[in-house]
Amino acid sequence: MSLRRRLTLAGGGAVFVALAIASLVIYFSVRSNLRDQIDVSLFESAQAVAMKSGAFAAPANVPSSKRVAGGKPPTAGGLVFGNDGPDYFQVIPNLSTEAKAAGSATGTPTGPLKQNPNGFVSLVGQDALVARGLLPPYFRDIRYRGVAMALYTMHLASSSDGLVRTARPLTEANATIARVRWLLLALTLGGALAAGLLGRLAANAVLRPVRALAGAVREVSATRDLNQRIPVSGRDELASLAVDFNAMLAALDESQQTQQQLIADASHELRTPLTAHRTNIELLARPDLPAEQRQRVLGAAVRTIGELSTLVGDLIQAARDGRSVDARHPLALDELVADAVERAQHRAPGLRFESRLEPYRFVGARSRLERAVDNVLDNAIKWSPPGGTVEIRLGAGRLTVRDHGPGIADADLPHVFDRFYRAAAARALPGSGLGLAIVKQAVDGHGGSVTVANAEGGGALLTLCFDAERR
Repeated sequence: MSLRRRLTLAGGGAVFVALAIASLVIYFSVRSNLRDQIDVSLFESAQAVAMKSGAFAAPANVPSSKRVAGGKPPTAGGLVFGNDGPDYFQVIPNLSTEAKAAGSATGTPTGPLKQNPNGFVSLVGQDALVARGLLPPYFRDIRYRGVAMALYTMHLASSSDGLVRTARPLTEANATIARVRWLLLALTLGGALAAGLLGRLAANAVLRPVRALAGAVREVSATRDLNQRIPVSGRDELASLAVDFNAMLAALDESQQTQQQLIADASHELRTPLTAHRTNIELLARPDLPAEQRQRVLGAAVRTIGELSTLVGDLIQAARDGRSVDARHPLALDELVADAVERAQHRAPGLRFESRLEPYRFVGARSRLERAVDNVLDNAIKWSPPGGTVEIRLGAGRLTVRDHGPGIADADLPHVFDRFYRAAAARALPGSGLGLAIVKQAVDGHGGSVTVANAEGGGALLTLCFDAERR
């Protein structure tokens, strides 16, 4: 099921449930109010009939069989039955007397009295208890002459076992309730349908940016063109999603361009040592090569292999783009730097290394940091004059390495950490142009920073600051 259809069904369903609950509340409230009005009317009518029951009395010599319903109440001192418009009332002054007159020896409403001699609704056993005041008045629904009615039965206060009964047709109330029921049903279904249609229109408007996003994704997937961008309008969540997606495309585009540049630069850097190595191998393959020259060519080939190994390692490190794949553990930076200085002393025995290292511990990737410190020291070795001094200082997580060489030209300072960047003065020296770029990646990956400047008195000064927590 599509998202648009789900949104439509969800909106229409929510409105349907809300309208259904509201309609049920309204329906039962209207029905209850109508019945309450009818009950109040029957109660008031019964009270009025009870108060006027004395006016209905007539000469006692008129038998109850001569009393008739409808019109004026009969003028006989017994059952009183009549109607006031659509309403009916009945007064039974003495229920036991009427029962005996009807042939009941026990004086209870059985036999003919249950059929009600004046043709009104039959009495029930509960009526005898109400007539004696043993049960409270009550309401019940009846049918009289095929018409549904509400009947109210109460004790006649002026008699020890008399009853007053009033009845009102429910035709009008039931018709009103039926109209309300159908009206509420139509409103519920119509409201749900309208909500569904509006929800579909709203879903189309809401999902328009999503469709644009999906189209851009398909376009990028098909063409591999990362220059695609999604138009952004508004400030809602979907607009924010479009902005984030555009930022992701820009980042991917930049990453792709960086990778392409890295491949191009790596190809250029690898071409020279590979050509030199191929030349050396071809020379070594010549049978007429003198032994002395063969030894020199073999040494050159070994050095070229070393340069290639170093270059390949630098390329692998640079290809990580600053993302560390090494496990991180607590380590002592001062000990790591001391080991790196010792290795540098072996590589450059003609230089003097002055170290002043303070203890500093933090969590890091040892292999990456060792490579970074080695590169910084190699850079100092490369630019130091014969017999020169390299100064190494470590304090409060701040490592500085200074050489006493010619320093760095002002035009080259902004590009020192760029990949494969080599100053004009460095092009005649060994190296791939990746060493300081790898240093920056490693330090940035540990939450630190690296800077380079010309030191007072000559030489270059590289500063590595580590912001990791001390342990």
